[in-house]
Amino acid sequence: MAIEHVDIDVQPGELLALLGPSGSGKTTFLRLIAGLEAPTAGRILFGEEDATKLAVRDRRVGFVFQNYALFRHLTVAENTRIMHPALKGFGWKQRAAKLIKDKLDEILPGHGISPGDTVSNLTLGQRQMVEIARAFTVTDAPLHLVILDEPTSSLDASTAKQLLEFVRREVARGRSVILISHLLGEILEYSDRVVVM
Repeated sequence: MAIEHVDIDVQPGELLALLGPSGSGKTTFLRLIAGLEAPTAGRILFGEEDATKLAVRDRRVGFVFQNYALFRHLTVAENTRIMHPALKGFGWKQRAAKLIKDKLDEILPGHGISPGDTVSNLTLGQRQMVEIARAFTVTDAPLHLVILDEPTSSLDASTAKQLLEFVRREVARGRSVILISHLLGEILEYSDRVVVM
């Protein structure tokens, strides 16, 4: 679907909920922001910086989309390295392992995931947890934005609550987050503002 005449502004310290029926272009729009698809017109600005032509790794956008983006044959730590080119050189695997474990522990205590676990051996919910934690990890530059597209779809109610409470803490620290959820209760309880496409 073509995305035309869409203008959305997300402020620092804001959790913006993006709603709309299937096919309205929500996910496509967010993929454009993340750099996973190229726009044919328009601009994407992070503050004053024009990010429209920046590569995905240079946009400093963390994202979790409905289609899992983990490599099944790699470990959790190796999947973390893919999103962070700064994790290189001698000892990168240990640094990647610490980075993802610390973030998993912070967001989802009791997750039961080891950085050395191969992704194919994880449950669907655990894979979702890894993607979420990876989206919030930071190495050499702070994140401009985190995009969460149905992040709780494979999580049980208590784990979803842990995640959303963490997101609120991140927003309170000045992080910008865009959330898509089909659960209206999540939107009403946790978001600051709602945009409907």
